[in-house]
Amino acid sequence: MFQRLLCSLSVLSLSIAAAHAAEPVTLDTPRLSGIDNFRDIAGITTAYSTAHDGVMRSGVLYRSNALTPSAADLATLNGLGIKAIYDLRTPSEIAATPDTMISGAAYRNIDIIGSTTSGADITNISFHSAAEAVAMMEETNRAFVSDAGMRGQFGQLFNELASVDAAQLFHCTAGKDRTGWTAAVLQSIAGVDEATIMANYLATNDYTAARVAATLKALPPSMAAVYEPLLGVQASYLQAGLDQVAAEYGSMDNYLKQGLGLSQETIYVLRGKLVEYKRLPGQAGLVGNAAAGAELLRQLQNSELSGTYSAYNYYLQSAIDAGSLGGVESQVGGQVHADAASHLLRQNAMIEQAAAPFASGSDLKVGQYRLWSTALASYLGTDGSAHAESSNEHSQGLMLGISQRFSEQLSARGGFGYSKGSVGGAGGEADTDFTFLNLGARYGLTSLERGMFVDANASAGYVDYDSKRELGGGLGTAKGDSHGNLTGATVAFGYRLPLSSVIVEPSLGFRVSRLDLQGFKEKGSELALDVDGIEQTRRSAVANLDVSFAPVAMGAWQLVPGVRVGYERALGDQQVDSEGHLLGLDIEQRAAFDNRDQFSGGVSLMASLGALSVGAEVGANGGGDSHGFNGGLKASYAF
Repeated sequence: MFQRLLCSLSVLSLSIAAAHAAEPVTLDTPRLSGIDNFRDIAGITTAYSTAHDGVMRSGVLYRSNALTPSAADLATLNGLGIKAIYDLRTPSEIAATPDTMISGAAYRNIDIIGSTTSGADITNISFHSAAEAVAMMEETNRAFVSDAGMRGQFGQLFNELASVDAAQLFHCTAGKDRTGWTAAVLQSIAGVDEATIMANYLATNDYTAARVAATLKALPPSMAAVYEPLLGVQASYLQAGLDQVAAEYGSMDNYLKQGLGLSQETIYVLRGKLVEYKRLPGQAGLVGNAAAGAELLRQLQNSELSGTYSAYNYYLQSAIDAGSLGGVESQVGGQVHADAASHLLRQNAMIEQAAAPFASGSDLKVGQYRLWSTALASYLGTDGSAHAESSNEHSQGLMLGISQRFSEQLSARGGFGYSKGSVGGAGGEADTDFTFLNLGARYGLTSLERGMFVDANASAGYVDYDSKRELGGGLGTAKGDSHGNLTGATVAFGYRLPLSSVIVEPSLGFRVSRLDLQGFKEKGSELALDVDGIEQTRRSAVANLDVSFAPVAMGAWQLVPGVRVGYERALGDQQVDSEGHLLGLDIEQRAAFDNRDQFSGGVSLMASLGALSVGAEVGANGGGDSHGFNGGLKASYAF
């Protein structure tokens, strides 16, 4: 009758109790009439809490005694989604009590005792006292650790449990010794504390109490007293195995890796299947984009990437061990896409700056026109803040144009150009190549040389967008490719006032920019985002003061120094966001540039020789947590 050595447990506890215990999760694991020791290893009535603010997942791994279900039991089992069954018994045990198969589940026999192990004959031992039976059970649990053959079988079992992405069941005959040790090791991997593991192990006595009592009642009292220790479990059984782990390997982790031959990846896969972390390391203190990124990483625990041999699962589990997300929380969400959109929405100001020296037409005679070109380069850096990582923007461009004066009061201009932008932020970089056409006109109420004027400027262009994000943590590089359109217009009212040695030209205006960037799917990483198209309009009030000084003769050349100061105030919501999706989860990121007010200033020097003019300008801008500089070279020829 004791042709069964029933399974047992084992665990070397990892340190216990997370600082902030997870909310209890009620379990509704069914109790089966024909399989009395069937249960979820996640807990008895509630899911067990684990280290690092985790809680065990239910419905992942079930433990059991031999599968002898009633018809009602079988219907219940068929509804649990179990796809793999691991029978840990010997061939003779299986022959004596064959399993009833669960629908859709693959069957695998992994004989833990095995004919090649030193424990092959322990199911046929007879006893003279209860103490001998207890000693044998304790020795069996030690053998789970010390016997090379058993370790090999356990290693095979855990590797196979890691490889199946569905609910699984493992069992032996009574579901207490081989099964108990397996459950205890898995709970230890999950981070359940040692006292809870022991309590779960001893719960076999409650689950099987009726069957054990009936068995003992059928035996002569003297025999019942001897064999009673074999029918249930005692704390000393499991503890013997745990003590053997400590004696031979020093820790459960060493037993798993050195004794069972499990890789770190496999241990992490098992833990990912078994545990959901309610908060990730440092997540509670994060805000803004980093908080959104950490929450995405946390929610991905319930995606197809978790509990599998994925870069994400390895990263997350190693981060749990390290107690730090390693900065990935800031990089995973794609902040650079919002940064690039913000940069593009401010490019119309650069176009206007390129055309500004040739905008008025006041230096032309009626009917005369001027061909001109200007090259600009700029940099803008935005310091990191609570909501975003720092960013930087580089751009350089060339614009060719023509201005013509049609009358005393009217001039117009047109040009085309190319601007190459590079935006970096939060581990990513985006190239924004912008090809554009620009048109403008100025009308003086009295003349272009003096008095009130109205200036209008409009531009439209094509954006070629490429991005690359290094996610960090071994998660790879996400690459994106898209295109779109950028349009803009500015209307300004000003006054041109010539004085004895300077010309002062203040103006006030309104600028609007519209970006329509196509959505795209990043490639190259498990965490590549499906990025939404960005359709955003930026409106702002602008004020400028241009001062041109009287020409200074230098040989045949005439030098004209100038000063320009400007102010721009965003109207409405100045925030620029991007949105992405990953495996059904959404994430929104905010651009680092978030200033409503922006100030600029610069100096210029134009040198003229007859119809030819050349010049340069340098300037700086800033506002809020952004700061930058720009410069340009200009040349023109009047006809």
